[in-house]
Amino acid sequence: MAADMDDHALTGERAIPGAPFGWEVRVDLGAQLDAPTREALTRIWQRDGLILFRGQQLDKTRQMDACEIFGPVQRDAIDNFIVSNVVDGGLLGNAELLFHNDIPYVPAPYIGGSLYAIDVASQGAPPTCFASALRAWERLPPALQQRLEQLKALHVRGRMLGRRTTLADLEPEDPCCVHPVMGRQQGTGRPYLFVNMDMTAQFTTLGLAESDALLEELFGYLYAPGEIYEHYWQPGDLIVWDNLAVQHARSAFGEAPRTLQRVSLARLGYWEQVPNDLPVFRAMQEM
Repeated sequence: MAADMDDHALTGERAIPGAPFGWEVRVDLGAQLDAPTREALTRIWQRDGLILFRGQQLDKTRQMDACEIFGPVQRDAIDNFIVSNVVDGGLLGNAELLFHNDIPYVPAPYIGGSLYAIDVASQGAPPTCFASALRAWERLPPALQQRLEQLKALHVRGRMLGRRTTLADLEPEDPCCVHPVMGRQQGTGRPYLFVNMDMTAQFTTLGLAESDALLEELFGYLYAPGEIYEHYWQPGDLIVWDNLAVQHARSAFGEAPRTLQRVSLARLGYWEQVPNDLPVFRAMQEM
């Protein structure tokens, strides 16, 4: 309780209005932050795995520096890029994105992600949606939790738009990786549910029909009505989230301008784990 009071005094933190989870803070990330403030921000971020800063003025370097409050930051182009439907070379310009963790198909997925709103139309730009795998785990029946503690799932590169990628959709060169279904949040040890709608292909020890049925059951907890935070961007917004404990999604863009700057938190970058994937990077720029 004392720590929460200190956190509020240092940051002005409050629960994001109208959201089922996540915290908004009043901190200027362009200023030099002292150690107690940085520690408070880390504690707030760990509560729900998502923190919102409004009214920021950040170039990419300052965004990287700010994200390092929460973990190591990769500083190469493939891990940090522009997401836009109007800027030349912007990635994922108009593509629908189902709920997912970023790059779960490698041994070390990103620790966290961040998006900073450079230019967003006041009307017509789609929100970014977030789902808490921490909250989903807490709502699971104890017997189901016990079952999932023993399971692992295979995650694959997402190839499909509008539906989950399955084993039948993969090409020979596609990366994939097995991870435990129950993860634990770094710093707190809290359990979270590590399967997602986009790139979880199958449980490793279950047949296809049983695996699909269990995934659909778990998606019902992850994406339940009332459990999704829809963030409608304003210029200067920065959101930093725990990529393992929180998932994100987006509907197709449409015509409204929307340009966000992406910075990733990771111990290992994408290129270090998938060194032959330049064609995929180029294909993303054309979507």
